[in-house]
Amino acid sequence: MVISLKEYAMARSQIVNWEEFIARHTWASSYQKPTHNRVPSHCVAIYHQVDLDKKTVKDTLYVTTWDDQFKSEFKDLSLAWVKEHFVVEEEDIRQLETPEEAIIKPGGEIFFLLESTGRVAGVVAIVLHEEICELAKMTVRKEYTGKGYAHILMRESIEWARSKKYPFVELMSNTVLENAIVLYKKYGFETTHLGPHSAYARANIIMRLTF
Repeated sequence: MVISLKEYAMARSQIVNWEEFIARHTWASSYQKPTHNRVPSHCVAIYHQVDLDKKTVKDTLYVTTWDDQFKSEFKDLSLAWVKEHFVVEEEDIRQLETPEEAIIKPGGEIFFLLESTGRVAGVVAIVLHEEICELAKMTVRKEYTGKGYAHILMRESIEWARSKKYPFVELMSNTVLENAIVLYKKYGFETTHLGPHSAYARANIIMRLTF
């Protein structure tokens, strides 16, 4: 049985609907799409990594919502990123040790980006603070830097917030993370605050994407 999910073709950071891609690149129509028994549970979107020069599909990536089996990956990847750049804070520990209570039960979501092998390549969370919808804990394994995986996580988290009818989504960052700031601006985020933050010592910029 052929699956029926959001499906895209991805060449680096360029992402288009799979059917549109096939219409432009007929060679892709012969690609054997995954069947239900190959798609991970909680999957919400499929991204086919394509090589336009070689006219091949290099890999198929899956985006899933919260799944307890990946709880340790969410914690480990997020902690590794924080420790590389900053100091782990109390709120980090609360969210990473108890993601169900801190993020999922209040109405938020955690997305996992999986390779076809099932390995978690990246994570991102949508955390709700009363009326505030925050994009947080986004990270990709270091060995996958430059593959465009962050774009997938950005797209899916933004689409989730939009589908839930939130008027905007916010994020906290630090201006030393220049590449991240460029990525956020590319997706339409604008700076709403510069300076120290009361909740996170490492945050010195708040950005917002208004729908």
